[in-house]
Amino acid sequence: MIGTLDTKTQEITYLAELIESMGGRPTIMDASTGRGDQASAAAQGRFPLVTREDVARAAGTSGDAIATMERGEAISVMRGGIAALAVAMADAGEIAGAICIGGAGAHLAGPAFQALALGFPKLIVTPLASGHRTFEPYVGLRDVAVLHSVADIAGINSVTAPVYLQAAGYIVGAARAHRNLALPDTATDSIAVSMNGNTTPALTRARSRFEAAGFSCVTFHANGVGGRALEDFVASGRAVAALDFTTTELSAHLVGGLMDSGPDRMEAAGRRGIPQVLVPGCVDFITCGRWDDAEREFPGRLMFRHNPELTLVHLTVEEMAEVGRAFARKASTAAGPTTICVPMRGFSVHDCDGGEFWDRDADAAFVAALQEGLSTSVQLRLIDAHINDDDFSDIVVEQLLALLGAGGPAGAVVEEIDHPLTSTNP
Repeated sequence: MIGTLDTKTQEITYLAELIESMGGRPTIMDASTGRGDQASAAAQGRFPLVTREDVARAAGTSGDAIATMERGEAISVMRGGIAALAVAMADAGEIAGAICIGGAGAHLAGPAFQALALGFPKLIVTPLASGHRTFEPYVGLRDVAVLHSVADIAGINSVTAPVYLQAAGYIVGAARAHRNLALPDTATDSIAVSMNGNTTPALTRARSRFEAAGFSCVTFHANGVGGRALEDFVASGRAVAALDFTTTELSAHLVGGLMDSGPDRMEAAGRRGIPQVLVPGCVDFITCGRWDDAEREFPGRLMFRHNPELTLVHLTVEEMAEVGRAFARKASTAAGPTTICVPMRGFSVHDCDGGEFWDRDADAAFVAALQEGLSTSVQLRLIDAHINDDDFSDIVVEQLLALLGAGGPAGAVVEEIDHPLTSTNP
């Protein structure tokens, strides 16, 4: 349990008692940054206590030094100590879960929760998990559960008591499952895959074929954070290949919207030199918020109402050319075998003959820029199919299996088009 005993003694002790009543054995880690009175059941020995001095020492300083720092600096330093101790305790098998409770103090657990392994239970209870605030500071790239406390972490009352009860039940149950339940066998080689709802049909088919060939797919949602998680997964060395099928986050980084995953997207596989197949899946649009907000940000654009909260905004010819150039740059820097498969009959569900985003000029601009900027070391396949056609999915799978040495020669089943898209728009 991570919390600040100088301000949250009553709440931390109450939650510790709930955890104990459910069969858990709580250890409290004091993340206080001040000199306040920390007398509590924990400090008096009822529960094992990692003192704020222990945390400060793990951060390379002392509690007295922490108390003299500005709040922001003190929190930053203590975050490092919390992470070092939490990881050490987890590695030693001393803990089977971690929970942080607090207001702004919930940020203290950030680095620790990012350092703890996937599957290790992590829960944050905070009033800040609400409104329009992003979950990035709490969740990052890890499987962190976040529980909105509704009321502030200030006393035990009719609102907070049931929330704390939920929190105790969650972390005890999750810790027990983590400690006692065997995970399924995942010994097969993993392929990192990018997907969203738009490309689910093609990738559902692809996954079954990869599994039949002895590979497992680790699929990441192309929503900004998902792309960063894919890059992190590949960079960690846990993937033998990448099928970057849904690269819409590249468009988001260049044009705007909600799904920007940063400047390093589409680079980890190339740096590691593992086989990869790249597809311009959904690069023809960006995902924005509500319709009215999207109209204000991109006035006069062709848009599609995906749901009440999300609006798809079509890219212009010029923007598609920009995305094509960036796509080529990233593919051309790859140190390993790289193939690009382009579905010439449309890059997304709505980019099809008669669809809302059907725009031959824009698609042609992407392909032309891609061809112009691409290194000769990259294999380019222009395929006469739509992105969700079974034929396209099968060809992509064959390409990656060939690069992995698990299939026939690359291109054996590929129908190539020797020229870029030609405009049919008036």
